[in-house]
Amino acid sequence: MPDLTARLARLDTLFGVELADRLQSLNTLILQLEQGSNAHGGLGPVRRELHSLKGAAQAVGATSIEQIAHAAEGATLAQAAKGNRVPDQDWFDALYAALDFIKRLRDDPSIDASTILQWLIAQAPETPAGGPLPTTVRPAPVADLQTTQSFRAAPIEARPIDRPAERAEQNSVRVSIGKLDMLLTESGELSVTHLRIAERLADLRAVQRQLERWQHEWSKTRPVRARLRRAQASAASRDSDVLLRTAERFDQDMLSILMQTRELVGDLAQNTSQLASVSGAIGAEVIKIRLLPAGTVFQPLERLVRDLSRQTGKEARLVLSGTDTEVDRRILDELRDPLMHMVRNTIDHGLESPHERLEAGKQGQGTLHMSATQRGDRVLISIEDDGRGLHVDTIREAAVRCSLVTRERAAQMDGAAIIDLIFHPGFSTRDTVTEISGRGVGMDVVREHVSRLGGDINVRTTPGKGTCFTLSVPLTLATTRVLLVEDGGQMFAVPSSGIERTGRVRTGDMQRLEGRRALQLDGRVVPVVELAELLQRQSTDVAEPTADEWRPFFILPQGDRVVAILTDRLVDETELVVKALGAPLTRVRYVGGAAVLGTGSVVVILNPGDLIKSALGNLERAPRNAAPELPSVAEITRRRILVVDDSVMTRTLERTILEAAGYTVIVATDGAHALERLAADPHIDAIVSDIEMPRMNGLELTAAVRQDERWRHLPVVLVTSLDSAEQIERGAAAGADAYIVKGRFDQNDLLQTVSRLL
Repeated sequence: MPDLTARLARLDTLFGVELADRLQSLNTLILQLEQGSNAHGGLGPVRRELHSLKGAAQAVGATSIEQIAHAAEGATLAQAAKGNRVPDQDWFDALYAALDFIKRLRDDPSIDASTILQWLIAQAPETPAGGPLPTTVRPAPVADLQTTQSFRAAPIEARPIDRPAERAEQNSVRVSIGKLDMLLTESGELSVTHLRIAERLADLRAVQRQLERWQHEWSKTRPVRARLRRAQASAASRDSDVLLRTAERFDQDMLSILMQTRELVGDLAQNTSQLASVSGAIGAEVIKIRLLPAGTVFQPLERLVRDLSRQTGKEARLVLSGTDTEVDRRILDELRDPLMHMVRNTIDHGLESPHERLEAGKQGQGTLHMSATQRGDRVLISIEDDGRGLHVDTIREAAVRCSLVTRERAAQMDGAAIIDLIFHPGFSTRDTVTEISGRGVGMDVVREHVSRLGGDINVRTTPGKGTCFTLSVPLTLATTRVLLVEDGGQMFAVPSSGIERTGRVRTGDMQRLEGRRALQLDGRVVPVVELAELLQRQSTDVAEPTADEWRPFFILPQGDRVVAILTDRLVDETELVVKALGAPLTRVRYVGGAAVLGTGSVVVILNPGDLIKSALGNLERAPRNAAPELPSVAEITRRRILVVDDSVMTRTLERTILEAAGYTVIVATDGAHALERLAADPHIDAIVSDIEMPRMNGLELTAAVRQDERWRHLPVVLVTSLDSAEQIERGAAAGADAYIVKGRFDQNDLLQTVSRLL
């Protein structure tokens, strides 16, 4: 009996998964049919999905769902019998209502389904076969359920889920997210173990070097021992004989220990390398399994746009692109509600009525374009509309009305700061509350969710033309590349993807902007904030920095606004396995998670969104439009260099070296990004690129440049840690003009190489 109970529970779970898939498929098919984009398929695919859903519900005894699917199938057959390739609107409304009701029934099977059944029956007074459809919620006879094809329930352990993807991939299995999370956690522990072993390897190498030094120093005593041996022969001293014999044994033992140490170092280095390869491969495969196409979240929004259009009396369509872009399932789940908020706001606030659009010279139907693209280890999700756009004056007045800012303060704020107010809790431009919006809840929720994921959101708008919201989120939350910084004696990690660049500035070169420090960077004034000040940490008793003291910083962007964060030391850039914080620390300000370093110590991963939000809040009294003009750099003709590297530290180092030499530097995060930069900037004079990068590596980039007539004469310099003869030959074969090894990197080599090639 317990075994049967477990099997039935498993069958019910599988039915829940299949039900969700079929409801989404039906929503998509019906929506395409209504919009005329799937007229060639007609009603056949809808009927087949409904029939399969009916059979699956029968197998698990979900009688109410079975009845509704049966009635909906009958309504569809009736429409087909009339010769309707595109049914009337009543049929669409009834089918949408049926799908929504089935979803409710899954959560609460006790809901009375008689009303929805009567509505469906009204669409088909008789089945095409002449038999009546059920009028009450009762078990349907098996004969009625076999109107178009037979259905036989196979044994539980043998019946596959009837999905096209499952039929196409017979060797696939279904794994729960919980098991994947556990496997990913264990993979993370394996990576941490590798880091710890690597630390021990470094310690062992230090011991080896010390032994080699001792052995070298001891070898210098050989002449002394030889003289003692000759003196012993003449003096016949027993004590000196014992001392010399001991010294000889010590000499042999030291040499033996040194050889064993070298052998241990070699074996451990090889095993550590293998462990790194295996742990990395396991982690990468688990992460790949967790990735889902963005379309799994995008496509259900098509139905939402359709329903909101009918509810508001507006005409709108949703155009999707990049639905195959894969993103971590956890990130997609977290983005589901924010994207729904944004679609609601766009239709309610952004799009005009058909009459208004026609008067403005637009088409009566508005368009929302939602896309997803991968950029290195980030995914950019944009929602763009062709509506009325955001009006700064309207937002300013609404913010004053909502008491978010005073009228005097609002008058001083620039456009970017005003637009940023739409993300404040309680903001709304509506005077009345509707079912869709007007409650002041929405965009603040969006920013909160995106920030929690370690992402940010950017707004681009043109009054009368439309608005584009771009969400930048990590590809996965399992691992992240971070910049380790030290501040006040404590180590912190900042996700590299949230950092625009790093650098250092002399204290005396910083200037004052309305009482606050600022620096000039790339021709723009960048406000400066101390990391300790943001984290509200007590300052230690240290001497005031002198004018000649250099302070490291990292730049955090938010839209077109940036802030330089000063810290004590930039330590290193590395890959860490992120550990989410459990209750009650699920949401801690400034904290995005934690990780274990190779030393075994725990490091806090800071949330860039919280940092820059707090920094900009501290700087609100120093708006950018009040910034004084700083001395400008003399205009000179500069050669433009494209630096390509997925490491923010390496990009910044090379950028600093080249800019100091008078070059203008453009950066890209990988080969694919570099090609986009090249296409957008025809005046680039040379490329300096890493080899090992995601999406497109340096060799592939070089080959693509050489094959394109526009760029094939551009000098390409590969800067990489790969220094084997084979790698150098591969670089030359791809068309590289020069090859610089990072292990022997010297800034003069880079500058001389670039200068020679130009």
